[in-house]
Amino acid sequence: MKKLLVVAFIFTSLFINAQDKQDYIDLIKANLNLEIKSFVYDELELSATERETFAPIFDNYLEESGKIVLEKASLFDDYVHNLSALSSEEINDLNKNVIKTDLQKVKTDKKYYSKFVKAIGVEKTTAFFFIKRYLDNTLEGSKLDFLAE
Repeated sequence: MKKLLVVAFIFTSLFINAQDKQDYIDLIKANLNLEIKSFVYDELELSATERETFAPIFDNYLEESGKIVLEKASLFDDYVHNLSALSSEEINDLNKNVIKTDLQKVKTDKKYYSKFVKAIGVEKTTAFFFIKRYLDNTLEGSKLDFLAE
């Protein structure tokens, strides 16, 4: 659990320390994928064989889900910097796009679930998605805290 809190802290601090969208993107690319991979491999206690099978699938997952994270970060940036200048119709479109990215995240998780099960089994796949939900919730909470200030 201590490692999980450290990764959640990294996730949160990357978001809070980013000065703008590009800075946030650069921080994610430079730090987060390496931290997440190391954390996931250690936390799930993957054997060498499991790592070998899981790694390419996980890399694809991180790439695909990373694009969604960046898209959502862009939408969040629009909220933070442009909300007062947007029309009701533009705000509505922005909200619809946020919902769309949330659906994309769920579809991506569903797409990779069976691939993960084949690579590392049901128990470790379940543990992975619980960890992922915790990290996602931590990041979303940080965004909400930022907006509330």
